Order: sequence, then structure tokens, then C-alpha cells
Amino acid sequence: MKTVDSKTDKDLVALMEKAANFHGHLGPYLVIGVRIGQIAKRILNTNPRKISTLQATAKVPLLTPFSCVLDGIQVTTHCTIGNQKLRIEKSQEGITVYFELQNSDKALKVSVNPKIIGMLTNKISEGVSNKELAWEIVHMPESQLFMIENR
Repeated sequence: MKTVDSKTDKDLVALMEKAANFHGHLGPYLVIGVRIGQIAKRILNTNPRKISTLQATAKVPLLTPFSCVLDGIQVTTHCTIGNQKLRIEKSQEGITVYFELQNSDKALKVSVNPKIIGMLTNKISEGVSNKELAWEIVHMPESQLFMIENR
């Protein structure tokens, strides 16, 4: 996929390969979902014992490529449609994911910056490749991609 030098980069590439294998290809909205899942696990401090208590509600437009976010969330958080820990709600605009830990008051809201969605829409319409856009999102600062609120 991409050449790397450091262990961290190798771990990142391995995660992107895992997500792409699950989803079928690597694309920018899949990477957005992966990054959202990573944020939730980091901020809510989900260790292997607590990961089973994590639940997510994703509000996304139910159209590709936006819905690809869902697969990234599933790969990183183990909140899946099948285990009913991932609920999906249709959004007319924007992408927002709410996370909570069962039996806890810990919760998190992660929204994708609308400017990023606009930028991706423009670049996709210009013919920029999914893979190129995906790696752009991988390396973009979290603060540029998301609005994050602890609740």
C-alpha cells in the first residue's frame, strides 16, 4: 500500500490494510471512520475488557461514499451492526458519531468538519483517486478533521 520506515507507520499501514480488506477498498470516508473509532477508544480509554461496553450511534447520509464511515468505525471499535453496538441514523447533512460506555457517564461526540466533506466532494469530482485521498485523510491533523466534545 505505502512504504514506511517506523513501527508506528507500519502499525498505521496495517490498520488501513485491515480496514480496506473489511470494506473492499481504501477510501477517504473509510479512513474517517477509522480515525473516529481511534479517537473514541483513546478518549474513552477503552481497554480490552471495556471495549465490549462501548456503543455508538452514527448519524450519516445513507449514501456512498458517506456511509463508508460505518465500516471504519466497525473495524476499529468492534461496535458492529451485527452485535447491535452500532446504531445508524440517517442524516440529511454531515457526519456525527456519538459514543458511550454502558454503565458509565462517559460519552463522546465526534463530528466531521463540513469543510473536509466539501473538500473531498470537490476532489472526488475532479477525479482524484480514492487511495490518494485516503492517505491525505490519514495524515491530516485531528483538529482539522473533527470537532470533538466530551459529554
